[in-house]
Amino acid sequence: MLPIRSSLTKVSRRLLLVSLFFAGICFTSQAQVIDTLNQRPQLETVPSVTPAKPPVTPTRPTPPVQTAPTPTVTPPPAEEEPYEEKPSILSKMFVGGSGDLGFSSNPYYGSYFNIGASPLLGYRLNKIVALGPGLVYNYYNLGGNSFSDYGLKAFTQIIVYKAFFLHAEHQLLNAKAYDVDQTGQIVNEYRQNIQSTLAGAGYRQMASDRFGFDLYVLFNVANSTGETSSRPIIRAGIIYNLK
Repeated sequence: MLPIRSSLTKVSRRLLLVSLFFAGICFTSQAQVIDTLNQRPQLETVPSVTPAKPPVTPTRPTPPVQTAPTPTVTPPPAEEEPYEEKPSILSKMFVGGSGDLGFSSNPYYGSYFNIGASPLLGYRLNKIVALGPGLVYNYYNLGGNSFSDYGLKAFTQIIVYKAFFLHAEHQLLNAKAYDVDQTGQIVNEYRQNIQSTLAGAGYRQMASDRFGFDLYVLFNVANSTGETSSRPIIRAGIIYNLK
């Protein structure tokens, strides 16, 4: 009896295990059905589609446009005015000198002789007019009596035509004077200041650009003593341009 009973017991255990196995399967299936019924419907999510970027076509660099160079027009050079060098002071100045020579005779005074020298310094205002100062020295012999005078002068020269010019000068001289009697004898001698004005014409002959000769014929047209003379005063002189 014991072997049969043990065999039944083994069969019963196997059936119990099989029953439990199938019961577990059925419970699991029911639980899945209930869970499926209880779940909320889910919205279908559309996957976001990222638009594909268009393919980037590599751009070739635009070659620079070569333009023809604009020709540079150079204006013609302006005609330069000829440079005129301003004349210096020395180029306008000159020195000179002249000598006086005169002689005459009359029955009252007898013979008369005069010789003198007159250096000068001139300045040209322009090509025509010149002026300047000078010195004067004269020696006289009148009827055997000799004396001299000396002083200063100022002159003006005006060129009238080529080598011909007008000349005028005013002199301030310290001269010897005297008184004579009816016979012509000197009874009193003294010195006095005399102003006189000489005027006339001249001729100039240049030997070079700097050196030349002057010839004057002048007349005493005014005198502070009131005495005038028609006797001409002849001078011969030189001129030298400083530059």
